[in-house]
Amino acid sequence: MLPILDKNFQKEYALLSLLDSDERYFPCQELAERLALSERTVYKYLQSLTTQLEGFPPEELSIERSAAFGIRLHRAPWLNIHSIYTQFAQKSLTYDFFHSLFLETTDTTTAFCLTHFVSPASLYRSLSPMRQTLMAFSLNLDAADMRLTGEEMQIRYFYNNFYLQIYRGYGWPFPGIARQLVMNTIDDILGALDAPMSISDRKHFSYWLAISAHRLSLRHCLTEPLPAELGLDNEAYHTALPAIERFFQRLHLPICQAECQFVFYLLHAFPFGMNVQQRLFAAARDARGFDCLPLTATDHFLAVFARHFPQWMGMGSPSFRLKLHRLHFHGALLRGSSDLLERYPFLKSYRQDFPAFAQRMDKLFASLAPHSCGRCFADERYLLPHYILLCSQYFDLAAGEPIIRLALLTDYGPIYEEKIKKEIISRFRDDFHIKFAAPYEGYDILITNLPVKIVTSGHLTLSIHTAFNQREWALLAKLLRQRQELLIPEP
Repeated sequence: MLPILDKNFQKEYALLSLLDSDERYFPCQELAERLALSERTVYKYLQSLTTQLEGFPPEELSIERSAAFGIRLHRAPWLNIHSIYTQFAQKSLTYDFFHSLFLETTDTTTAFCLTHFVSPASLYRSLSPMRQTLMAFSLNLDAADMRLTGEEMQIRYFYNNFYLQIYRGYGWPFPGIARQLVMNTIDDILGALDAPMSISDRKHFSYWLAISAHRLSLRHCLTEPLPAELGLDNEAYHTALPAIERFFQRLHLPICQAECQFVFYLLHAFPFGMNVQQRLFAAARDARGFDCLPLTATDHFLAVFARHFPQWMGMGSPSFRLKLHRLHFHGALLRGSSDLLERYPFLKSYRQDFPAFAQRMDKLFASLAPHSCGRCFADERYLLPHYILLCSQYFDLAAGEPIIRLALLTDYGPIYEEKIKKEIISRFRDDFHIKFAAPYEGYDILITNLPVKIVTSGHLTLSIHTAFNQREWALLAKLLRQRQELLIPEP
């Protein structure tokens, strides 16, 4: 996520998110430990949060503080706390600065600081986290001159992420452009292509169109047509072109080939619906054959994928290939960070949970770039998390890990042993590739309830009582992890 909130608002929103994570009372000590704050600071932020929530009816959103039980958030089921995030963002200095930069309503940093009653040093400190983020978009911020420099497409991409993170398509922060006009344009384009698009995708697309139109009105335009190797000059483009041109005409903006192509390109590079993109990718393939750069990049990816994951070839649905096409259209022109790590915690832990899969994915990605389609694979920070997430959606990652063989040696009888096996698989099938073997066959871990010491060379043993208790489940997880690390070769 982009670091838009000021420091105090970040802590307050983290506190609010923690209270919203569970419908119970939180002791102040627990909140302080989990947020790495002192209890006094937690109470200070609670007081500020309570003030912020006064605009909501108590039955919709309120914080209850009890000396006996602790602190609890009451929220109506239909209310999303992202509305609080939007409020915090609009009050943040970083938002005001970049919003003014986008609208070009303030000429100098001195004028901005005087308007907001801050010193230039305070402003530069507030903008410091965003400078690092801008590097991922290949942009540079000159705060002294209030200027954002870089490729025009990258600037638009940054502002699209900026406003979507704050408003999620519900607010409309573009005062000079009528939202209904933009939505009518989207209807015209989709009508020409004869393809539907969901409401959320329309909102996302509308932000792109509004940002492009506003930048064009300030004479920040794309000067060169998009590369012919993208395959955009096709039958679908000429079908949608009149609707795109009408959009610029209605806003009294100049019509140029590069801007029309960019609007059409956006439909390829972002998740705007499989029905739309299936039609567009087919048109690109018809126009360029196997000389269409992003589609050829997908063919190359699947060829490399087959070398590293032969067991999964043929198992992915057609939508797997279509999503790869979209990622490679994105990678052909745009660079930027992804917010997937915040949205999917799995992406932060997959290296520990599926080490063999992680090693193969690293080798796969390293072997992609040397191909002639290399610039489609250049943005590792964006593409790699998407590749991993796609694989997790379409394939069983645990099946790609080394097989860990378990053996049961008990006096329970076959019926109860089958029950234990099912429970073990139910608990661990998402994290480990487990198979059961007879005790006289080769195994990695032996589970027994016999009151004797059984130790065999090269194997692990777990002794249980009458059934698994919580401690024994934890021990089994530890042994499985230990065995998995031994079975995976060093990279």
